[in-house]
Amino acid sequence: MAEGSYLMGIDFGTGGVRVGIFDREGTPVVFHAVEFETKYPRSGWAEQDPDEWWSALVEATNKVLDEGNVSPEEIAGIGVDATASTVLAVDEKDKHMRPAIMWMDIRASDEAMRIQETGDPALKYNGHGPVSAEWGLPKAMWLKEKEPETYNNAKHICDCGDWAIHRLTGEWTASINMASSKFYYDRDEGGFPEGLFEAVGIEDLLDKYPQNVLDPGTAVGELRREVAEELGLKAGTPVAEGAIDAYAGALGLGVVEPGKLALITGSSHVMIGQAAEPIYNP
Repeated sequence: MAEGSYLMGIDFGTGGVRVGIFDREGTPVVFHAVEFETKYPRSGWAEQDPDEWWSALVEATNKVLDEGNVSPEEIAGIGVDATASTVLAVDEKDKHMRPAIMWMDIRASDEAMRIQETGDPALKYNGHGPVSAEWGLPKAMWLKEKEPETYNNAKHICDCGDWAIHRLTGEWTASINMASSKFYYDRDEGGFPEGLFEAVGIEDLLDKYPQNVLDPGTAVGELRREVAEELGLKAGTPVAEGAIDAYAGALGLGVVEPGKLALITGSSHVMIGQAAEPIYNP
């Protein structure tokens, strides 16, 4: 982390982006939020335009610096959280190829059922119970099977948080928080479950999903110059790996040791707790 009195947090939520500035003890200084639109082209579908995400971020970042009377040089580092299972297909020029499929989108219900029917050990991550159509893996399967041209020509299939980190730094990474929770990544078992991916015919996803899986808070890189100019920030400001928005909220509420539980409410409702040992139960 660089020198500076403040830290900046970026939150890509369902209804908009929020930017906050905090002092080094974590005390909030100022926030600014900018909304963006969700479109529902069919029942059960939900999509957003990543170009709107970016324009909203540019506005929010510039406004929060102005409202907080904080100079770019005073920002010591930037952290990012985002919705998870918000899936993008990105081409070789780093341009999204279609609207992002939002976390709440359930078009991939048939694909989710096929994942569940494998009975693969990796399904411990959903308690060996039903697989949610909201998760990232069934959505990637849907893209491959229903929009093969998009899938086949995509250089990257990634989550919203991965996209945000890449836009800021130019680096392609994934948060272990998102990769494990939504794509069955298990570092203790060697990474992504290749057997599961092969069983449902999407083993080539491993060539598209970011393979540099990092812990939240790990330094990814520095803010790119052209991006810094847009955001009103200083080029070279350190950027840290991100997390799922609700999980970041749980940490903010102090759920950092066994026995603590948080209820996160918003566009969805999530209960997140800490246990001393892993628990995998329907």
